[in-house]
Amino acid sequence: MIKIAIPLFGTRVSPRFDYTQGFLLVEEENGEIIERQEISAEDLTPYTRVRKLSELGIDTLICGGIDRASTQQLSFNGIRIYSWVTGEAEDALRCFLEGRLETGVMIGAGGHRCGRWRFKGGDVHRVSGQRGRGKGRVHGSGWGRGQGRG
Repeated sequence: MIKIAIPLFGTRVSPRFDYTQGFLLVEEENGEIIERQEISAEDLTPYTRVRKLSELGIDTLICGGIDRASTQQLSFNGIRIYSWVTGEAEDALRCFLEGRLETGVMIGAGGHRCGRWRFKGGDVHRVSGQRGRGKGRVHGSGWGRGQGRG
């Protein structure tokens, strides 16, 4: 059995772990969801969020941005982290259950990957469209993956 937590912003994966208002908690066994619930995280600090997830026996966290201290505490507690995931929480869950989820992916309708986040010099940039073919434009920092302008 695997226990999964997804910080929520409405129906989407919350853009920040430390500011989420609640979590979607899912228990999966043999490819089937056997239990799901939402819990509030409104009054919890990032540290108490980590402690709560650990107490609940969470194995996997699927989240957007996350601070280094929370990442370290979660890892120390044996929780696997898929960070910088954007899109609908249900689509991210579907990708995870199908074994297609990766850190840094943008998930579109139906759970299809529609882009990827790139980490470059401490900054985060969105690579759109080309799905890893080396031709995507990195927004805000020139051309991606070493592609020249000419």
